[in-house]
Amino acid sequence: MAEAKRKPLENNESNLGIEGFDQFFDNEEGEVNSPDATTNGVVSDPYVQAQVEKLLERFSELIALSVDQRVENSRMATQLIENQRQLIATQQILIRLMDKSIELTRHISSIEERLPAVFELPRIVESMRQKLATMEGIETR
Repeated sequence: MAEAKRKPLENNESNLGIEGFDQFFDNEEGEVNSPDATTNGVVSDPYVQAQVEKLLERFSELIALSVDQRVENSRMATQLIENQRQLIATQQILIRLMDKSIELTRHISSIEERLPAVFELPRIVESMRQKLATMEGIETR
């Protein structure tokens, strides 16, 4: 207990950061030092009472705002998760469509590769008809 009441022997200029700190430990019984407060916690000054009520009201508003923000954040997080699920589903559909597009492109390419032969068919048929007619000795127009 003697150490708790002992005052430091340092410069007062270097000790400005803890000025008044030792006042908390001077009262051994923990008495209230505020002149505006009574022992049962009621503030006697009406101005201070009004300030306390304003502060409590503001604190209540801040708590309500904090709760509202948390609810909104939760709702937004839920919406974000749902949007991500929809995005994944859309991407999967897009991948399937791209696969089908690739298959169709391959099919079209194979058809385009055969087209020159198809376009040559009438000429080939006509040539064969003429050769057959010549071989059988049939006159053509």
